[in-house]
Amino acid sequence: MRMTVATALGDVAVRCAGPAGAPGLLLLHANPGDGRDYDAVLPALADHHRTYVVDWPGYGDSTVSDPELVTPEGLVEVAGRVLGALEGEGAVTVVGNSVGGYVACRLAEGPYAERVAGLVLVDPAGFSASNTLTRWFCREVMGRPAVARRLVVPLARAYLGALRTPSARATFRRVRRLPGERDRLAVHCALWRGFAVPGFGPADPAAIDVPVLLMWGRRDPVVPAFLDGRRARRALPRHTVSVLLPTAHEPYNERPDLFLRHTLAFLKDPRTFTPTRS
Repeated sequence: MRMTVATALGDVAVRCAGPAGAPGLLLLHANPGDGRDYDAVLPALADHHRTYVVDWPGYGDSTVSDPELVTPEGLVEVAGRVLGALEGEGAVTVVGNSVGGYVACRLAEGPYAERVAGLVLVDPAGFSASNTLTRWFCREVMGRPAVARRLVVPLARAYLGALRTPSARATFRRVRRLPGERDRLAVHCALWRGFAVPGFGPADPAAIDVPVLLMWGRRDPVVPAFLDGRRARRALPRHTVSVLLPTAHEPYNERPDLFLRHTLAFLKDPRTFTPTRS
């Protein structure tokens, strides 16, 4: 089943799977990408959860009113509108990767907190050091279409890992088309520029008052585990459970088996969840 949610940034497509009345699960993807990036793990997640998969504005089946206006903070409002459209659904667990992980944190610490039952943060954005070099890279390299169109494909080849799974290969094929898609490339660049805004990051992650599973790929070339992962672990609440996986930026694409092993156990009972050796 599919639904469309009208937002200030465009009409957002949401795919729904899983039994009605089951605990809710909201999946938020990375930049670039779309909800299909979760296809390898969606069937298992939807076995026991009412699962909602979002396409960010300009990606997948979603429209975008003005690509230049898409920002990470704007995606928080988009996700909030999606939560508001889930009639009859109580609090949901939010799974977010990269910018989707940033949005998940913001949902849990802002006005939408009462709609969030838990977080699964997968290599989330928002915990990187902000300095002259990183801001320049976000604004002038990945934030400029003329430059980014030459870099987005090799960067994706690095952060998707070995491309051993059909899901990872399908995601990479979609990224390879991005340089020739003006609006989609513009959204990609606008979000990168948003990462350079002063103060970008969760407002008060230590105050998040729901169960949190933090998953990080040990070989992530975009947000390295030994830097950004450590910052995230220090910033998030003490009750956060951390898992380091032998993957790059998208574990659910590269090693869906490991992602599901930890995520399903966490979703079953966050209070007793203990990571197994990966």
